[in-house]
Amino acid sequence: MIQTDPVLPPPWIGQPYSIKRHGVSITNCDSEPVQTPGCVQAHGAMLVLRPSDLTILQASENTDRLLGHPAEALLNKPVHTAVGADGEASLRAFLANEPTDRNPIYVFTLPARNDVPPLDVTAHTIDGVAVVEFEATGRTKAGEPDYYTLVKKTVARLQTANTLREFCDLTADDFRTLTGLDRVMVYKFHADGHGEVFAESKRPDLSPWLGLHYPPEDIPKPAREVFKMVWIRPTPDVSGELAELVPLANPDTGRPLTMTYCALRGASVMYTEYLKNMKVTAALTLAIRSGGELWGFINGHHYDGPKFV
Repeated sequence: MIQTDPVLPPPWIGQPYSIKRHGVSITNCDSEPVQTPGCVQAHGAMLVLRPSDLTILQASENTDRLLGHPAEALLNKPVHTAVGADGEASLRAFLANEPTDRNPIYVFTLPARNDVPPLDVTAHTIDGVAVVEFEATGRTKAGEPDYYTLVKKTVARLQTANTLREFCDLTADDFRTLTGLDRVMVYKFHADGHGEVFAESKRPDLSPWLGLHYPPEDIPKPAREVFKMVWIRPTPDVSGELAELVPLANPDTGRPLTMTYCALRGASVMYTEYLKNMKVTAALTLAIRSGGELWGFINGHHYDGPKFV
């Protein structure tokens, strides 16, 4: 009789999941709770607020570095402790007047201080809380291209495409121009779930991947489900650290934070290891949907250090 090892439940069952604490392996990646990772990408910080009084319920563990206060010192405090009175007034007006449900929108920019760069502040609401993200994007006004003109030119070019392949080729070329990424692919799913690099624009010295096919397991089911709800997934620093939420569960509800719509949502270690194996240092993924179903992706890769778009 052949004995097989027992199938053990994932180590996070019965407790809030954290990428940093629990990670994931190839054997259980299809059950990873990617929508509640418990961590943010540490180039930014996060606060979770009770909307009624803007009290801080959860904070990422790196707020000391980016917001000037340790996470534990911010808990149960009004949000002006972290963003000042003017910032709190802006957030209050924003949450009262904007369509924030599952809809992150830019609110304001915290000015630079000491060695902390300016932080772009976005906010949205979900499951009865307000999620506020602070992201050091590394962007500067000097030297940035005229994005309006570039997008206008791209739309005009796409309208001239006569075939799907021509349309996708133009998409890859212009998306690479817009972002400055080293490689951009249009990745198409086939009926059996496997993927194909259908179009590609790349730096001349890179090996071509056009026409390569990948098995369905290349993109686990939980990740595909997320991309039926969100349009864009930035990973500006594949080797960047993760910052865990403190506490992991919302103290008002006992539930983990749904981070589906967060730009800072921590990336699965399976995903970042996969990118590192390909020498990718930054990535940007956009969903392509048709009839509510995932048709494919626009995948952007960078190979020369972090890349903020």
